[in-house]
Amino acid sequence: MKRYAVTAFMLFCAAMANAQIKEGTIIYERKADLHRRMQDEQMKAMVPQFRTDKQQLFFKENISVYKAIAEDEAPDPFDDGNGGRIMIRIGGPGDGGILYKNFSTQQFFEQTSLGDKDFIIDDTVKAQPWKLSDETKVILGHTCKKATVKTSMGSDVTAWYTDDIPLPIGPENFNGLPGAILMMDVNNAEIVFTAVEIKNVADAKELKVPSSGKHISRADFQKKMDELFGPPTPDGRRIITREN
Repeated sequence: MKRYAVTAFMLFCAAMANAQIKEGTIIYERKADLHRRMQDEQMKAMVPQFRTDKQQLFFKENISVYKAIAEDEAPDPFDDGNGGRIMIRIGGPGDGGILYKNFSTQQFFEQTSLGDKDFIIDDTVKAQPWKLSDETKVILGHTCKKATVKTSMGSDVTAWYTDDIPLPIGPENFNGLPGAILMMDVNNAEIVFTAVEIKNVADAKELKVPSSGKHISRADFQKKMDELFGPPTPDGRRIITREN
């Protein structure tokens, strides 16, 4: 009887291992409260409070690539109605760029642009000091556990991760949990990432090191950003607003 129990347990473990997803694509919906940091009431009246877009995270084995999904041809919520356009950029990591991470070598490359120039920021993967919880919720059929962290820049972050995808991956520059992040709240709903679809395949063409742009260190790129836009907010983000 004991032998049968051991055999059944081994079969269960094998089934669980086979059920784990080690390659795929996670589609996130990102919802940002643009009014949270705006002080100018006139600007608030011109800009919708919330902006929603889609992001995608490709992963296979120890590599992940995070990038935005091109917006469709929907009516532009930032058109001022007079032929002008109010440009809003949230300015977090990966906003309009590509984030490549190799968790085996700890290499982290961020392809981005500044003005009319392309850059590739050379960096290393850095895990946040997460505090794990036993609290759970189900997202897209996957049981997720709660984790929280206060980042070095002062942001309060709550994440929900699943070990059904046993890779330390997540949106933007967040990583380091025992499984993939399927939902993440930054600063009590200032920015919320929610997985809306998980595919069991990743496009091999997307899982490549970015190659378009001049290589630059994180510190030197930060200096260029500060020269153009001034220092970032305490959590490292910039809400960049301009009119065309």
